[in-house]
Amino acid sequence: MSSVKKLDKIVADLVSSAPPGELAGVAENLNIILDGEQTSLVNHELEAHINESIAIYSDSYIVSKYNRDPSTSKYIDHVNKKLFNIDLATGKVIDVESYNDGGSVSYPSYFAGLVSKLEQYGEDHFPSSYAFTVIPGDNGQLDIIIVGQRLNNENFYTGQWKAHYKLSESQLVGDIKLDIHYYEDGNVRLNFDERAEESLAGPASGSSIVNAINKVESNATIKIMDQFNDLNQRSFKNLRRLLPVTRSKINWGKAIGNYRLGSDVVNSK
Repeated sequence: MSSVKKLDKIVADLVSSAPPGELAGVAENLNIILDGEQTSLVNHELEAHINESIAIYSDSYIVSKYNRDPSTSKYIDHVNKKLFNIDLATGKVIDVESYNDGGSVSYPSYFAGLVSKLEQYGEDHFPSSYAFTVIPGDNGQLDIIIVGQRLNNENFYTGQWKAHYKLSESQLVGDIKLDIHYYEDGNVRLNFDERAEESLAGPASGSSIVNAINKVESNATIKIMDQFNDLNQRSFKNLRRLLPVTRSKINWGKAIGNYRLGSDVVNSK
């Protein structure tokens, strides 16, 4: 592999592994390391990663390959009828303008009701930053993207809940991802990925769709909590030895001097 291809892969790997909300910092550090000579490469990998993985900007704008406008290279907010772009360097939304599809996009009759229900769903279940978008497709299909995140760099943690669903007729299919990064006096990362499928209870409507989303996301939350409990009750306990290799507990009181290590410590005072 050539040195150029190796550099491309290293940059791509570092960008794709960036924790939620920390992508701009990763890009800044890469530009510093590369002396600003590979800015176009860094920006290319940033854009590719954002489009593929789905991101949230300025707390309310969803960016993904699913809502990119091929004619302008901007992104479409079908909910608020806006076109916008993003500044990769600052992570801010820029060049916002009105969007007019000219009648080329077919919105289902329940579109406004679905938007209203998703707004309420966010208020009920996401106490921090929350954004969503609904993207009409061919033959009545819909892409629904939900992102909730909490960025608390002052206390050394970030987290993001991300879900992407496809609705076709009365079947909801999607992926739920959770990414948490805790980095005070260490570096701990939790990744959760769940495939979800659910049939609507009745004809497609704002209520039936959001109820199906609520059901699969509640089940995913229960599964995450079960995994946490298993990690705490079993896995973490198995990481440490209950008894030392001598098969007897150490007396940490005055008798510590009876052990060679304890004796060395006591006599060295």
